[in-house]
Amino acid sequence: MIKSISVVPAERLSPPSFGTIGRLFIGGFAGLMSWEIWARFVTVAVLGGPLEPAGLVTSLVQHWTGYQMPRLAAEAAHYSIGIVGYPVAYFVISRGFRHWAPALDAAVWAIFTVFLVHSLLNGTTTPFMGLFWIIVTVVTATRFVNRNALIANCLSWGSFTWFNALGIMAPLAGLPFLLMEWGGALSFMSYVGHIIYGFTAAYVFEMWRRRS
Repeated sequence: MIKSISVVPAERLSPPSFGTIGRLFIGGFAGLMSWEIWARFVTVAVLGGPLEPAGLVTSLVQHWTGYQMPRLAAEAAHYSIGIVGYPVAYFVISRGFRHWAPALDAAVWAIFTVFLVHSLLNGTTTPFMGLFWIIVTVVTATRFVNRNALIANCLSWGSFTWFNALGIMAPLAGLPFLLMEWGGALSFMSYVGHIIYGFTAAYVFEMWRRRS
């Protein structure tokens, strides 16, 4: 009797090649350029001002060290995170953990839901926050009907980058959780922007890797 052997992709068994690293960074660059268009043009048209990830970096550093980071350094950190940091994290998580995407989906949706229930009990919810939750729920639920696993996973990564930025980094910087105390509109535009960024970065990388 011949025992079946589980074949593990080579990327799981060894560090990524220079080609893989290059494709990760190109995907990150493509995603970041998409983010910049959304953050600096579309968001300005909708809200009257841009999304400011560099401002989050500045607040995080100042909150923990008291140091006022120069604007140029904060922008450089933002670009480094978008082009290098998040793509590397995507590679490690997607290659290192089985069922990573559904797990991230479930975690983001559950934590967001608990937060809104808590806000509802405290009387601080708004109709827009409820609409925001519906949109997040619908986007998350598309996984159950989406026949393209790659698209579903790329959407999951985009959703996670939003939660990481506003659900983890923002509170660490002394800012409100998900920035919801500021009305929710900024958080929603950030959510869409991160979906665009994360999806583009992961999708460009995966498609280029498959064709190489």
